[in-house]
Amino acid sequence: MILPKYVAVQAYLEATGTAFADLKYLEPLITAMLERKNMTIEDGREILGFKSDIAKTIFNLLQHIGVLAIEKKPEGELDTFILTNFTKFVLDKKKPGQSIVQPLTPFFLSWLPFKIFLKYLQNNPGANLNEIRTKLGAQILRHTSDIKALRISDIIRRGAYIPFNEMVIAKVLANIGEYLGLVTYEKNTGPYYLSPLGKYVTNSIDLLNFQFKNLDPKISPMNLAFLDFVERGGTNLIAFSNTEGLDALREFYRMVEEKIALRTLVRILYTKSNFNALISTDSAFWNFTYRFSNITYDPIKVLEFNSKIMDFIEV
Repeated sequence: MILPKYVAVQAYLEATGTAFADLKYLEPLITAMLERKNMTIEDGREILGFKSDIAKTIFNLLQHIGVLAIEKKPEGELDTFILTNFTKFVLDKKKPGQSIVQPLTPFFLSWLPFKIFLKYLQNNPGANLNEIRTKLGAQILRHTSDIKALRISDIIRRGAYIPFNEMVIAKVLANIGEYLGLVTYEKNTGPYYLSPLGKYVTNSIDLLNFQFKNLDPKISPMNLAFLDFVERGGTNLIAFSNTEGLDALREFYRMVEEKIALRTLVRILYTKSNFNALISTDSAFWNFTYRFSNITYDPIKVLEFNSKIMDFIEV
């Protein structure tokens, strides 16, 4: 499984601060939050018996998947977490005797690191921790190291294997899979297998239907797309954006030339438009729709997108 840069970077950003998020502690926290208006991390630690930073990491995970929202407080006060309206709606429909974790399954299936984990097991049944770290973690390390070298992120300040390092694989990803009945294993280090339900669910996961989240305002999806194309040897690109976006891409290209030795000259046709996209004229046109539905980074319908760029490309 090859992870494009934009997928790898988002997987890292979505996994920050989740290393000890053991789901066995989730139910008491959610149960308490249903009885309260909000909760601080210190409240969570008290509920769990002051279990290290487990409460914090669970709150981070639940925030990443949309179960919780954070209420920022003035300096000197503790931030508070609240259940999102959709979470409340889902939990209100919970059947008597049903665990709190089960109705939250769709939230976990929206989490990019978990989706990648399931897809990898679909293609590589019986993979163990070391294999996943080597095959997926090494790609995350390479991509985050590139971001660090360019200094274009306030969050990514070093290369890292997260979320496919030992801790997150064993304590979070495999743990979530087991709790939801999607993954089976005898030891925390694997080998890991999809359950029958896991196979059924994973068939519906489409990593190509991808929308970039603005988790780090300094990281532009257009810049990540540019780095992906350059890494694959792309030399002729067409950029679509407004004036500000095109100027930002020109500046980024100059910075990349200074900090990274490009193998070949990259030619970019800058085209003013009301949507953001970066495409390569090196690719075969018949594969056009399939590729662009994955790399537009904006929720643009494929047919609408095609109709717009048909004005700029000769078929």
